[in-house]
Amino acid sequence: MAIPGRKRLLRISGGNEIVNRGVVRLLPKPKVSIFICGCGHTGSTLLARILAAHPDIFSVRRETSAFVSSDGARWTKLSAVLLQAAISRRSVWVEKTPNHIHYTGQIIETIPGARFIVVTRDGRDIVASLGQRYEGDFDKAFQRWIADSKASMERIEKGESILWRYEDFIESPALSIERLCRFIGVAFDPGILNYHQQPVIWGREKAVRTPHSARRHAQVNQPITDYRGSWRSSLPMEVACRFDAGEARKIMGYFGYAQADRPAGVDHLSVVEKRPFVLRQIGSNCPRSSSLRRRIGERACLP
Repeated sequence: MAIPGRKRLLRISGGNEIVNRGVVRLLPKPKVSIFICGCGHTGSTLLARILAAHPDIFSVRRETSAFVSSDGARWTKLSAVLLQAAISRRSVWVEKTPNHIHYTGQIIETIPGARFIVVTRDGRDIVASLGQRYEGDFDKAFQRWIADSKASMERIEKGESILWRYEDFIESPALSIERLCRFIGVAFDPGILNYHQQPVIWGREKAVRTPHSARRHAQVNQPITDYRGSWRSSLPMEVACRFDAGEARKIMGYFGYAQADRPAGVDHLSVVEKRPFVLRQIGSNCPRSSSLRRRIGERACLP
């Protein structure tokens, strides 16, 4: 059965907030609701693209920003997406908006049982990529990485989430996605790693494409490509040095990017392999050291 487009579904609901609230609350939903969130430019779109290729998963092929929106727009967007998910008859639906990391509480209140895939990547690669998007404003990129990372840490502490690192995925795509499938509750299908063999339009079909959206569209239709360490050719040295001290260093250590005791470069070790070093980095001076130690020891690892 063909799934009606978002605009057609909006016409059906009339865009009425009260109607849309009722739709969201009463509509039979897929058994599992997954939200991909964290910092932007971490490979989240690629991840959503791969999961969209799974026969049991309905993945929204755009960022809805539903919970970033005003109340009225939120219910309008959610009702349209959930109607599409219901019509698809898939057991799981996945939505990807990185900025939703700041709204996970509201998401759980609205979608009981929602779970989160928290995405991350070497902070230097994130800031280098965001800095280009922000036309050279690397300070803005750095501050966004700090804010999004702190929100990600808070979400992981609260549970109902799994950590997905871009570097681990590049190192072993099948293992990384298989672990996510276990978390979601679906069987791993190796064929979804061949997602690029069936190109799709990602985002608004008739939108005027910006350089950023055009690049994203190209990326989700190409084979898995290794972009680790790309910061070396684009991140100013004074910005790169900011990751070796203060809050940035603690964040890097929290997510397993403990580069200070290793030569500069791409770090291929997993969170599990780095655990002793990360625990030393947390130290007794950190007010949340016991909590972070528990997180690294129990929650950071993929199941």
